[in-house]
Amino acid sequence: MVELRAQGVKTVVIDPRFTPDAQKADIWLPILPGTDVALALAWIRYIIKHDLYDKDFSMKWTNLPYLVNVETKMHLRESDIISGGRGNVYVVWDKNTNSAQPMEYPWNDKLNPAMDGEFTVNGATCKTGFTLLKERVEPWTLEKAAETCHLDAKKIEEAINLYALNTPSSISLGVATDQGANSTQAPHATATLDIMMGNVEKPGVMLQHFEEWHTYASTKTRSSMVKHMLSPEQLKKRLGGKEFKGMLHWWIANPPSVLEAMENGKPYKLRAWLERSGNKMAMVANASRWAKAIQNMELVVHMFMYPTSFTQYADFILPTNEWLESDYFVDSFNMMFVRQAVTHVFESANETFIWGNIVKRCAELGHENCKRAMDPKQTAPESPWFGDYNDQLDYWARTAFGKLGITSWEDYKKKIPFEAMPFDEWRRYYVYKETDPKTGKPKGFHTPSKKCEIYLETLITLGRTGKPWIPDDSYILEPASHDYNPLPFYIQPDESPDNALGKDYPLAMTNGRLPVYHHGTLRNVPYIREIFPVAEVWVNPIEAKKYGFEQGDWVYVESRRGKIHAKARVTEGIPPQSCYMERFWNPETVTTPTHGWQEMNVNVLSKETGTLNEVLGTYTLRGYQVKIYKAEGAPKGIWEKPEDFKPWMPKPSERTKLVKL
Repeated sequence: MVELRAQGVKTVVIDPRFTPDAQKADIWLPILPGTDVALALAWIRYIIKHDLYDKDFSMKWTNLPYLVNVETKMHLRESDIISGGRGNVYVVWDKNTNSAQPMEYPWNDKLNPAMDGEFTVNGATCKTGFTLLKERVEPWTLEKAAETCHLDAKKIEEAINLYALNTPSSISLGVATDQGANSTQAPHATATLDIMMGNVEKPGVMLQHFEEWHTYASTKTRSSMVKHMLSPEQLKKRLGGKEFKGMLHWWIANPPSVLEAMENGKPYKLRAWLERSGNKMAMVANASRWAKAIQNMELVVHMFMYPTSFTQYADFILPTNEWLESDYFVDSFNMMFVRQAVTHVFESANETFIWGNIVKRCAELGHENCKRAMDPKQTAPESPWFGDYNDQLDYWARTAFGKLGITSWEDYKKKIPFEAMPFDEWRRYYVYKETDPKTGKPKGFHTPSKKCEIYLETLITLGRTGKPWIPDDSYILEPASHDYNPLPFYIQPDESPDNALGKDYPLAMTNGRLPVYHHGTLRNVPYIREIFPVAEVWVNPIEAKKYGFEQGDWVYVESRRGKIHAKARVTEGIPPQSCYMERFWNPETVTTPTHGWQEMNVNVLSKETGTLNEVLGTYTLRGYQVKIYKAEGAPKGIWEKPEDFKPWMPKPSERTKLVKL
């Protein structure tokens, strides 16, 4: 989902579903799942063609006028055109002298930079970033976007003008754009729109530089702590790490690469899985393949607040607190509050206690990294070891608010509510224009050029070396198989109603969350299940009639990877050729051979193979093809009626007594 908010509370909602936001929007664009970036490229093209962008901001505060060597794909620096020149000064084409000239940050009034054009510099062909962007979006006419996204061209144009002619305005991305091969291109393209429109650090826009409270550790980059975690040799072994270096930001591995290693032991055998995120079988693409692969693991541990479908595959269960059972900091618009833990119901522990003691025991057994974690000289103050959650709360309170005299969690609780920082320090507009006391120049932005960077040379460097997420030259990684693209681009979903697969699987599936549930949790709460007892699939009336089912019918939903049940919700709130489901699972059947995740789980259908995002390796949880047809009835053993959920109702303990008042 993409939502655009413009001045005067005018809104455009781009979502296949007629959501509550869409109901209130001025324009609803029911886009074909997986095609958002194609639409964004058409928006960029239209805004350039019709001169709707902020020319002054684009010229002076973006890197679009800087010259790029089309062969190396890198920006020209002063050192490329002048012997002994500086490597951190970028180059523009000066129309006054008809030559390439270094552009001092932030600007040189003596130069007259060309925003658009192709030039020869020292025998090399160079273009401005703006020219390269314009060439990239040139094919994306309104008509092509309408065809690709299954939208009306006039409606697209109306939406663009609502956004562009009502500045300040902003674009807000939803989770959906993260869940496919275009996951990095979507924020790149939408940020390009907001930046070119000048919707940056001004009142009424979302691209802001508001300060926020933080602990000492959170002010440090992850790359500064890498030496405490992985050696260069270990870092190079991260599954998928060579190809998908964007994962370095979180120090994670690539799920499809992990799955392959689980199945065939290549490039090395995985032996243990410690899972702490709930019901993994409801969250991973093509869950059936994972269920088979997990049988190859020697040790499986499930850390969660209650049993789920994944628990059935575990050798050990480590019961954790539910997140509301732990005290925590709460900040809201610069005001600090406290989340007081609710009643602790089960015999469980906070994760800090579990993780801390696992690290401690591994250190005692000789694990080198765990021994380092226990050594304050090597970890403090960036990432100290904690064996108790209360110690961690004290640390956070002390490091974040020590200047206010707060030295512990108890001090913090006594002081709330209070401002995290002075209001004028928290909410500041046009931060990039503020003077940097060290240089006497504007602060600019946190980028290599100190400008808003639309042409992302940093992506090329990332793919070739792993920088900037690795700290020094000893951690240089092998280059990915190809350079990451420095400009936004569109990848058509592997499965689409517009390709050959659409004949047998005609409907494009999207999924998402429901207001009654939180991710994969709460399916075992009787009151919530009474409200929403079974999974629904939203289908347009045209498709329902075509495939022979009606409102409330049990249907099969099938992809190339599996088949599940759902109840049909026939609604015009989803366009033809699309459908929508939620990632449901059934705790009532968790002890059966289906383990509760096979009956109605949309991720039995989703896609883990094919085109992956080139930077992050994300796969296709939304935007793949299914077919829907009438089923004989409900899955065996599932609960539908309110009385079915009686076994989950709370029961009084033996100590409960009736007290007369």
